[in-house]
Amino acid sequence: MRLEVRDVHSYYGASHILQGVSLTVEPGEVVALLGRNGAGKTTLMRSIVGLVRPRAGSVQIDGVELTGAPTYRAARAGLAFLPSGRRVFSSLSVAENLEVARRSCPRRTGSWNAERIYGLFPKLEQLSRRTAGYLSGGEQQMLKIGRALITNPEMLLLDEPTEGLAPAVVDELGEWVEMLSRESLSILLAEQSATFARAHSTRGYLLEKGRIRFEGSMERIWDSPELRSALGIAARTAPEAGPAAS
Repeated sequence: MRLEVRDVHSYYGASHILQGVSLTVEPGEVVALLGRNGAGKTTLMRSIVGLVRPRAGSVQIDGVELTGAPTYRAARAGLAFLPSGRRVFSSLSVAENLEVARRSCPRRTGSWNAERIYGLFPKLEQLSRRTAGYLSGGEQQMLKIGRALITNPEMLLLDEPTEGLAPAVVDELGEWVEMLSRESLSILLAEQSATFARAHSTRGYLLEKGRIRFEGSMERIWDSPELRSALGIAARTAPEAGPAAS
């Protein structure tokens, strides 16, 4: 699946949040969307799936126009959006959360079903009857990914997936992203953590005040002191001097 966003302008009321944003995600590619809080990353994700209606510009999936379409159209086209935070149906069990998601896209078919998701996340199977509101942050992240996968998407939009997670869970999350990439899923990864994005994507866009400031390889972003500063990353420590000559 190929995503193309062209010159998108999105507003909240009178506030002009996205000011002509363009990007692409090619089939099977993991692309990072980087930027500080308030840069517009979540607004862009929401504009892609139809939760925010752009006032101008274009969002296309494999050449099919989605701009301004209802959110269910994006889901039926194969997009799955995982918002930041603990966005689960907290009063439903793990199994019920998966079933609600499965029923949301009945026309999409594929290999992802509850059995395969439990194989990927054995802990979810152990917790299948537990109310989702009582899961830990890492367990809820597993459930969010499972709910997305059970719709058999072709592209995942991950909005700040590492937010609020313990370091050990972040490491696990990285393994899940790598595994999903090997499944040929396209992934757009919105992240404040440039370290996580660098480890799990090859190309990135730097969003700043609603505009794309830079696009290119993650290594180019990482190696640029100016871009690292824009992301709030301290400059690399200079090499220690060798022993003084006697």
